Amino acid sequence: MKYTIALIDDQNHESLDRGLAYEKFLLGPSNSSAPLELQSYGVKIAESSPIARIEPVHIHAARDHLVLTSTEILELQQDEADALFDSVKDIFAEMAVAIYRPKANRWFIESPSLQSLSTVSTEQAQGRNIDHWMPIDTTIAGVARQWRKWQNDIQMIWFNHPVNERRASEGMLPINSIWISGIGTLSEIKPSHLLQEANLLHSPNSCLSVLAGHLNKQHTSSLTSNALANTLSLVSLSDPSITELWNMAGNALISNQIQEIVLVDFPEGQEKTRHISIDQFPKKGFGPWKKPITPPLQDMLRS
Repeated sequence: MKYTIALIDDQNHESLDRGLAYEKFLLGPSNSSAPLELQSYGVKIAESSPIARIEPVHIHAARDHLVLTSTEILELQQDEADALFDSVKDIFAEMAVAIYRPKANRWFIESPSLQSLSTVSTEQAQGRNIDHWMPIDTTIAGVARQWRKWQNDIQMIWFNHPVNERRASEGMLPINSIWISGIGTLSEIKPSHLLQEANLLHSPNSCLSVLAGHLNKQHTSSLTSNALANTLSLVSLSDPSITELWNMAGNALISNQIQEIVLVDFPEGQEKTRHISIDQFPKKGFGPWKKPITPPLQDMLRS
């Protein structure tokens, strides 16, 4: 029996790989996060429906390139989103066979014509030169060009939109573009074997709950020592609970409740997995009274 801890670093490294490493760990190489997120809003979609996430965003001009601003600071209100969408709904009708807008800042489209695009999340692209992170073609040429045309058309309409004029008068950033990401189908979701092998998925927040439901697994936001066996936890390195969780895992290994801790992190944007047995723990005491103790988590991450 094993217990797996997957650690997410809140800092985005300067890797130029398309897609964050932990996204690929959770969802597989296609990173079809959009259909999974749409389901979390209670929308029923077919396994084969190609869904993309559309976010209203602000892109600003730096000295010699364009930069995507963090979506968290935009504070887009529902009435603003409704007015902005209404002004470009004909463009969306061209690109999508179905449109869903469960939140002001979260729109989704079902779009077979865009299914082959390679996209990255705003989380990865924000604060960086967007040239490298724009959608690109994979198997069908010309799809990215068509997307950029639609995006440019929307940007022109929103340039002097009343919503943006009002936002500017109130000292807020205008919503001047859209960002597409997470495109794919539910059937393309192929999580790491570590998630598939786990019986229980744990995260202090609800970030794993939707994936757990998709995989027909249980999810919990709190974890006790007697529930570690065959469980996977997804925790941020900055989460205050990580030290307690690590010590609980160490004690479970020492007391033989589990036989192995699998520690996964993503240094410099690359997945790294360590299989930790009791033999790798330091010992404290003298002679035959030496007993294993749980080492600091940072020591194991450096190994």
